[in-house]
Amino acid sequence: MTDSMKEELRKAPFVAVMLDETTDISNVAQMSYVLRYVTDDGIKERFFKYEDVTEDKRAEAIATRLLEFLRESGCIDKVVAQCYDGAAVMASGLNGVQAKVKETIPQALFIHCYAHILNLVLSKGASKIRECKVFFSHLSGLATFFSRSAKRTKLLDDICQHRLPRAAPTRWCFHSRLVCTVAEKTRELREVFEHIVDHHTEFDDETVHCSDGYITLLTSFDFSFWLKTFHAIFSYSDVVFEILQNKGFDMQFCLARVDQLQRQIEQEKGNFDSVYDETQALVGPPRGRGAQGDVRARYRELHCSVIDSLLTQISNRFSDHKKLEFLALLDPQQFGHYCNYFQLLP
Repeated sequence: MTDSMKEELRKAPFVAVMLDETTDISNVAQMSYVLRYVTDDGIKERFFKYEDVTEDKRAEAIATRLLEFLRESGCIDKVVAQCYDGAAVMASGLNGVQAKVKETIPQALFIHCYAHILNLVLSKGASKIRECKVFFSHLSGLATFFSRSAKRTKLLDDICQHRLPRAAPTRWCFHSRLVCTVAEKTRELREVFEHIVDHHTEFDDETVHCSDGYITLLTSFDFSFWLKTFHAIFSYSDVVFEILQNKGFDMQFCLARVDQLQRQIEQEKGNFDSVYDETQALVGPPRGRGAQGDVRARYRELHCSVIDSLLTQISNRFSDHKKLEFLALLDPQQFGHYCNYFQLLP
């Protein structure tokens, strides 16, 4: 910590603390400490240090280290907020770090990153449905297929002229990019796989075998149906994700966009027939084990289940943040508007 940072902290009336843990390539768990505080020049956000937490990642141990750091920094009495990810060890209201910090600093309000909440909404909402879990595993495999071979990647560049983003398990914005890319480049991807099968002597057995399977996958009703479904949902969630990561928007605006996202996802229920009919016109009717009985009704039920699961996750994970809307009254950028508004009141 530099002398100027110490001086800034000494003068700051309020401080918020942010922690995040990551494991480096040597398998050492590193905890990063960031403080955000108010100065005469505005809001400052400073990185202070990394700390090795490999030996003990329990909530009690992390909270003890954090409180010790705040005492050493001379700002423990100024802390008004704490921000972590959604892991139970950090976010639990009973035994998590945030709860243990509140035992010492009762006024330290816990805030969960809005963009990370949206990631969790999409992750938990989709993973609860077996068909969706299978769909995203196929999608990830598609990206991995090209990333493991320079020869495959070059062929993808030549025919598709667009690389597939690698999907990250905890970053659903990457899943979104992958869905959008595959949806927009389905025809070109089929050309890539058909080229490999047609020129099988130029490729190894694994490449040919996988390519033959991916041709079947891209022309299957199930995969195409979920591709269209999530392409529509991600077109809405991507906009909100960008808003939630923009520091220029206040909490009230962000929560209004989350409410709008809920309405847009809800409306997708009414689009089931068009999604189903377009998929059937593109690749033909469902085949195989899933083609028994009233197939359309089964897919309608699955479609509604996915949407209901996402809506439930949004409602549950953003509900507490409605209590913080009053903080918009403290936004200095809005003071001019408030002054004009209240002067106009009779």
